[in-house]
Amino acid sequence: MDTLLHDLRHALRQLLKHPGFAAAAVGTIALGLGANTAIFSVVNAVLLRPLTYPQPDQLVIVWERNRSGAQATNVVNPGNYLDWRDRTTSFTDLAAITWSSMTFTGDAPEIVQGRSVTPNFVRVLGTSPALGRFFTPAEALPGGPPVIVLSDGLWRGRFGGDSSVVGRTVPVAGGNATVVGVMPPTFRAMPWGSEEYWEPFRLDPSDRTRHGRYAMVVGRLRPGVTRERAQAEMDVITSGIEREHPEFDTGWSANVVSLTDQVVGSARRALLIVLAAVAIVLLIACANVGNLMLVRAEGRRREFAVRTALGAPRWRLVRQWLAESVVVAGLGGAAGLLLAKWGVDLLVAAGPSGIPRVAEIALDGRVIAVTAGITLLVGVVAGLPAALGVASAGVAGGLRGEGGRSTADAGSSRFRSGLVVAQLSLALVLLAGAGLLVRSLHRLGAVNPGFDPANLLTLSVELPQATYSDDARRAAFFTRLLERVDGLPGVSAAGAVSFLPLTNGGASTRFTIVGRPAPEPGHWTSSDIRIVDPGYFAAMRIPLLRGRGLTGADRADAPPVVVISETMARQYWPDEDPIGARLQVNWTHPDVHPEVVGVVGDVHVSTLDGDLRPTIYYAQAQEPSGSMTIVARHAAGAGGLAASVRAAVRELDHDLPVTDVATMSTRLVRSMSDRRYPMLLLASFAALAVLLAAVGIYGVLSYAVNQRMREIGVRMALGAGRSHVLGLVIGGGMRLTLVGVALGAAGGLLASRALGRLLYGVTATDPLTFAAVAGLLALVALVAVYFPAARATRVDPMTVLRTE
Repeated sequence: MDTLLHDLRHALRQLLKHPGFAAAAVGTIALGLGANTAIFSVVNAVLLRPLTYPQPDQLVIVWERNRSGAQATNVVNPGNYLDWRDRTTSFTDLAAITWSSMTFTGDAPEIVQGRSVTPNFVRVLGTSPALGRFFTPAEALPGGPPVIVLSDGLWRGRFGGDSSVVGRTVPVAGGNATVVGVMPPTFRAMPWGSEEYWEPFRLDPSDRTRHGRYAMVVGRLRPGVTRERAQAEMDVITSGIEREHPEFDTGWSANVVSLTDQVVGSARRALLIVLAAVAIVLLIACANVGNLMLVRAEGRRREFAVRTALGAPRWRLVRQWLAESVVVAGLGGAAGLLLAKWGVDLLVAAGPSGIPRVAEIALDGRVIAVTAGITLLVGVVAGLPAALGVASAGVAGGLRGEGGRSTADAGSSRFRSGLVVAQLSLALVLLAGAGLLVRSLHRLGAVNPGFDPANLLTLSVELPQATYSDDARRAAFFTRLLERVDGLPGVSAAGAVSFLPLTNGGASTRFTIVGRPAPEPGHWTSSDIRIVDPGYFAAMRIPLLRGRGLTGADRADAPPVVVISETMARQYWPDEDPIGARLQVNWTHPDVHPEVVGVVGDVHVSTLDGDLRPTIYYAQAQEPSGSMTIVARHAAGAGGLAASVRAAVRELDHDLPVTDVATMSTRLVRSMSDRRYPMLLLASFAALAVLLAAVGIYGVLSYAVNQRMREIGVRMALGAGRSHVLGLVIGGGMRLTLVGVALGAAGGLLASRALGRLLYGVTATDPLTFAAVAGLLALVALVAVYFPAARATRVDPMTVLRTE
């Protein structure tokens, strides 16, 4: 132990004597390890750490699957859920969940997102409230009392963490609700939600009516039951239900998905790709530090030769050298942890929608332990080549001060050149991946969404069912609100829609065309459903292609009408005019057959890369919705519009909050976040890799120029011009670059296939991208090579020869 401490103290003294080397080596390792630690903390929280429920591997989501379509994770009909719960033996229990919201009134009106859940919800998840209790089966029956359970965040934020709120009634739109419990702070939201409260999902066990699909089902597998076994049982159960309810359930089955897989979703591939990218950055950093150590070992050859001649064992010299390398890595690791902490804090604060479980990301014990292990490994790997060189160095040559002319020196030079080639090839792999993602995002951003997002403000207003219980009141509110918004200064057009394009949420149902044969059960035709007001198409600048749009004359007492999308017209009336056709839609009034009066342009509903779907647009006055998003087109620079709309809402109902305020351009950017964040991270790491590789080739050539000073002086004394010397050095550097580019291109062609669905509009082997990144890397390398080459041309032959 004393000897080890002596070696560590010696290493620190050596570093203090050479601050330039120490700063370069520590800084390089800090960048590499900091990036790795930050990304590993994300991977640890999202992919490695179990969900925060007891035995999370037993938890699954059970969806309905439409066998005739591509929808494998469809929401569930409550009647089907009740039959599943009664018939299954693979689960200890199944709980149903659906989306809900509640408006808390009082001094600060606030609309809060929540979930309606069955009473066994917390039992299935294996948890319980931290305060109070969960609601009972009797409270969850239709007509039961209004009771709610608060999240820890809502309890602290709105109620100040007052424990006496449990058992009290709180004012909500339409009356009061009794708080019966508060969930613990570790309880996390279910997929696709940020719920802040839970209320009863009021199901009558005796009512198995088949109408609509709108619930999620979470289940806990019995001990020893696998997901595959549960899936097999659900296939049998759904086959029986299909026979019992052919009109509703033909073509439908169940799909059992691990809750962990459901939460992680498509983020798994993106995170693993980014983790591989930072691992490459760390390898490049190791190669860079390894080169620095080799150069430093060359400079200390005489010292090691003297110590060996005086009797120092070679293994002691190797251990002392490795101690110095490990100290450098340790200092870099400590600095890297600080950088990682800063990066993780920024990531959690940003809360990107493309990364699940963001709130759980932290530098925990596992992350720190892994970082410590990698730091030790980096120290050994970066210092080992130089340590082996120290062990094999000749004593006589070292004492004479020979350098740059021995066989060992030639081997060391080749090894350093190999490290540079490796750095350049790895950098090109990252550059190719980043280039493909950049081009992909550019192609995706060029997709026409079907509307004009510029100068378009959007905000949501949700009417509480308790105070707006009838269609007439809901329709009248939004009509009056839009009249006020349309009259605001700077507003050129205003409208409203039930589900805004490129946001989460939507509605769809089946339909038939009146006068045509009904499809066979299980082969239903379906369409997205949107409720809009007459000004929506003009505000969004969605073009009218045929017929007419919706107007103020399309009132509740007028003949029912709809407008359809271009895709729907082309798909179901390929050689006909759809204007005048009547539809039977399985919506709120399935016995009413609205007439198609117009066709409008297609709109990308959820993502820019998604297929264009048939869409039916109802008039708000004829199919009123209590939840609408207001869209207001305004003149550029019309500040304060959101405040003016809020004031208009308060004039109509002072208890109604306005939520989700954003420009449509912002929403457009958010819709691409699943590609945008991986692209930004990969591009950042690729830039760091290129910088490190450039520093690497600069360092190797600078050292080579120093070693070849006598040769260069002799050449110039014999008549070699400066251009010849410049070409000699640049040529050597560019040969290394070309080898690195060739190897990197081959590696990039293989690695780019892992990008998979992150690409859009470009192939994984896009030649233009590979040519561009290869040219960029070659240009950066040329700049790095030029400086030592220019220094070589300034050598004074007489000075060099006199020195020799």
